[in-house]
Amino acid sequence: MTHFPHIHRDRVRFRDCDAMGHVNNAVYSTYLEEARIGVLGALHDFILARVEIDFRSELRNGEEVEVRTRCSRVGTKSFDLEHVISADGRVVAEAKSVLVAYDYGRGVSVRVPNELRARLQN
Repeated sequence: MTHFPHIHRDRVRFRDCDAMGHVNNAVYSTYLEEARIGVLGALHDFILARVEIDFRSELRNGEEVEVRTRCSRVGTKSFDLEHVISADGRVVAEAKSVLVAYDYGRGVSVRVPNELRARLQN
């Protein structure tokens, strides 16, 4: 499985960088969040359960960031998204997000809706 059908692009901002001049590790979660929004669109009935990030290379101010995303698993109540974050042709991080379908009104996890399941499997 090498195809990443969803691509989100961003640019590293000065405020993303720490005193060492590279992107602070917490900012990678923001890049992933923006990528997830791009994948899921207006479907907001899910909750983030887990994020894993393996850092490979540093990012610096002004670089263009590309986050490629694919769904690697859809379960009964949760699904996994895999991400590759790159800049200037190099992989800067690889990540995985686990999301759970969630009913905010009742405060419980629910089955992944068919509409979301169809979107994720395309």
